Amino acid sequence: MKCNRNDIVTKSLSNGSRSRMLRVGSAVLCAAVVGTMIGVAPDVGYKGFAPAYALAEEGGNDLFSDFFGTNGAGNQAEQSAPVEQNGAEQSSQGDGSFSSFFESGSGTTDPGTAQVSPTAPATSREAKYQGEAPALQQKFMTNEYYYANPDFVGYLTAGVSVSEPVPYSRDNEYYLTHNFLMEEDAAGAAFMDARCSLWPRSQQIVIHGHNQKDKTIFGSLDDMRRESNLKEHPIVEFDTIYEDGTYVVYAAFNASMNTDDSSFFNLERYNFDTQEEFDSYIAEVRERSMFDIPIDVNYEDELLTLVTCSYYQDNGRFILFARRLRANETVESVSALVQEAVKVKEH
Repeated sequence: MKCNRNDIVTKSLSNGSRSRMLRVGSAVLCAAVVGTMIGVAPDVGYKGFAPAYALAEEGGNDLFSDFFGTNGAGNQAEQSAPVEQNGAEQSSQGDGSFSSFFESGSGTTDPGTAQVSPTAPATSREAKYQGEAPALQQKFMTNEYYYANPDFVGYLTAGVSVSEPVPYSRDNEYYLTHNFLMEEDAAGAAFMDARCSLWPRSQQIVIHGHNQKDKTIFGSLDDMRRESNLKEHPIVEFDTIYEDGTYVVYAAFNASMNTDDSSFFNLERYNFDTQEEFDSYIAEVRERSMFDIPIDVNYEDELLTLVTCSYYQDNGRFILFARRLRANETVESVSALVQEAVKVKEH
């Protein structure tokens, strides 16, 4: 069952952690209120961390070559934020290969590519993100998620039963071994890639999560390999601290993260400098998709990509691709199109 946007505070976390969340959230909320009364700014966040929205973009590191590197232990290091300055051994329950994610990758993404040049003619998508970021959504600023974790950037519902609060990863390692409450936990959390930005929004936002055998985190994402599940659950919702977002699935496939594997797929694509580059990427995704889905994708669209472990390849991933609904579309209209989808490949 998916999380109701109007009742997001009551949605339980995976592994029975809701009671812990409520206790932590209430305590921090009280502390924030008291702090305000005595003149201490509430934006210090949980455990003294600055909230993700308040951090400024500081530039990126070469994360691709050691992505999800070594132990992922300890506190998160200070990170660059999902708001840019110009706008502001996995347990037996899960998979063990996720920690080697992208370990054979090459190259880096220049964080500056997410910024819109003030002299270049902007597309309508780019124009949307020029200027200051909007006010934070009140529904998130008053619930336990925001007060329990200052890295909180949104809530995700997808597939058969994915329903998770999403923090912004500081280094693409921490949330592999820590849950949303920032406690050590082999199940980790569903987290937004450190190289993505919320405002200005990266054209493609990538969210990672462990493929848990008990179906928590992204454990049920695997179920979207079935045509019947695709047709029943074609909609993905990712409501961020700035805006609600409704997306429709347009492709899905397995891939290897090993560059010397014939099934390698480069996930390190968050922004596209030209329409030709974008069109080439979408063509590759459609060619590899296990489904033929009659959902078109164009350069103005905002993309959301969900990634979890797969065991069909060495260092494999199952990747679900979605794009945001346009102004002239409804959930009903795009869902009707997905009913015409046909499975064309097993993997």
